[in-house]
Amino acid sequence: VLLGSVKTTSRFATLAWTAFSLGGRYPLGMLAGGMEDGTVYVWNPKAVTDGTEALIASFSQQGPVKALQFNSLNPTQLATGGSDGKVVIFHLDQLPHGGPLTPSDSNQQRSQITAVAWNSQVAHILASAAADGTVAVWDLKGRKAWCELRAENGLAVADLAWNPTQGLHLLTASADDRNPVIKLWDLRSSTSMPLTTLTGHHQGLLSIAWCPHDDHLLLS
Repeated sequence: VLLGSVKTTSRFATLAWTAFSLGGRYPLGMLAGGMEDGTVYVWNPKAVTDGTEALIASFSQQGPVKALQFNSLNPTQLATGGSDGKVVIFHLDQLPHGGPLTPSDSNQQRSQITAVAWNSQVAHILASAAADGTVAVWDLKGRKAWCELRAENGLAVADLAWNPTQGLHLLTASADDRNPVIKLWDLRSSTSMPLTTLTGHHQGLLSIAWCPHDDHLLLS
């Protein structure tokens, strides 16, 4: 049963939903959409179902926004990634004056951001993957890159996932049909060599998810 809908002028590239209600103002949380034209919209899902004005805020970023995620440890924060290699952080509790914040212009990645993932244990740590095979781990307190992984040799990383119980374990998924693998990184031991590589797919991966209740289970 369709409960409601919104009309946009551009195609969706990605979606994310948070249960954060901003002090009860949004009882069904907030819904964010990254668009092909570089716009990021934030809607009130309750208003969508009521058929009333649902748009909370909108932002512009360069090129398609194919990656966005709310911070589960600090749900006022929304991270997005654009085609210019920049990760942008919006503070939704301070709208309309809450953003954007870029971690570091000097350390931005060199190609389209394909995925962003907030750390499961530390609220100010964020990872971003790019189409050139690099992964940056950002320290938002210091507004700089904490480390960089060369996940694939110039090939796109499709998705990222942090271990739900181990804040230094990170998964990267390769989008390349010639090397469709998942790599597990232990950032305590190495940022140049993965801890292990998982195989089994015959074409490039699109997305991965780590089970939040059992860190021995992974879906790809």
